[in-house]
Amino acid sequence: MGRTKTVLLTKKIGNKILNSRFTIELFAAVLFGCAAPIAHGNIAAEKNSDFEFGTNVKFITERVSHGVRSCGKAVVPSVALGYKISDDLKVSLSADVIAALVDKYSRVAPCLGVTYYATDIFTLDAGYTHYIYASAVGDAQKNSNEIYAGATVNILLSPALYTFYDFDGEDFSIDASVSHSFDMSERIIDGLSFDVGASIGYENVGKLDGKRIEGQKRDFIYYGVSGDIVCAINANAKAKIGVSYGGNSAKLNSWVNGPHRNFVWVTASLGCSF
Repeated sequence: MGRTKTVLLTKKIGNKILNSRFTIELFAAVLFGCAAPIAHGNIAAEKNSDFEFGTNVKFITERVSHGVRSCGKAVVPSVALGYKISDDLKVSLSADVIAALVDKYSRVAPCLGVTYYATDIFTLDAGYTHYIYASAVGDAQKNSNEIYAGATVNILLSPALYTFYDFDGEDFSIDASVSHSFDMSERIIDGLSFDVGASIGYENVGKLDGKRIEGQKRDFIYYGVSGDIVCAINANAKAKIGVSYGGNSAKLNSWVNGPHRNFVWVTASLGCSF
């Protein structure tokens, strides 16, 4: 099968997935997965179980990635399944769906990842993500394949460094971040914390709308900071609400149009894992 037919077939499948009941069913499954541990209290994982399962549903007032806006208000359900091959090696399979409530933007992203716990404080991570866009504008409507690799040091501020490469868009980025969680259980409410984070990155876009960029500067620096109030409902479930700020140096509002501006958006989520 030629590349053109493969792309058309993949896009047709993506359209069918996102325009059918897939998003609704995934959203319902995520809600059910979150509601079960909340309603029944702590759910202890099977003793010596090597499997991990997590669900999350998130509402965002804007979707901003690498300092560039993709859409406005959206609901983002996600599921993840992990399996411990050994004490220091884990594989995971996850998927999330971005369903915009106002803009023409729908995307599903299945991801296969591998995590290696090299030491007690050093973690390596790598994986592959396939992005399927059922409805979007500009370059965002092109399905794409991405690989990533990164490392996290589990010390104060949890510094992390990740790189991403999109084969279809010839898009390369490198992202550095720090984060910290302040425990507020003793001062306010048991299970409450305030999480903060900051990131800065570099991105070089090789193609836009499937065409190689010639004579245009499409590399830029992006940045962001965030603050979230996190409430542990029980050992398995957490609720979170927070505010984020971000932007980029290339004066890009989105990949298609709009004056440049920095972004402020609110995120509210409910998630569980066991």
